[in-house]
Amino acid sequence: MDNRNLMQGLLVRIALGVFGLLTAATLFLALFNDKGALQVHGESQRLSGIQSEIATIEAENLQLTEEIKSLRTDPGAIEKLAREELKLVKPGEVVLVTPQ
Repeated sequence: MDNRNLMQGLLVRIALGVFGLLTAATLFLALFNDKGALQVHGESQRLSGIQSEIATIEAENLQLTEEIKSLRTDPGAIEKLAREELKLVKPGEVVLVTPQ
């Protein structure tokens, strides 16, 4: 009878050990495989960064579209751009240059 209890105790320990190893392996795979929690979290952060970049580019695109529209329809916008970017002046105007 004593031998039987030892065998049952040994089987219980082995079963618990196997269960523990399987649990640890499952957790390890859930965290570290290529579709694991860490990978998913990293990809989520990457997606957020890309979405932020898209929003910035879309805002810049909208601003440039408005600038193009303005340059096509508003002579004042063309004059302003010519004065600022090309340093053009009207005949008879005097330009004062100040040291920086």
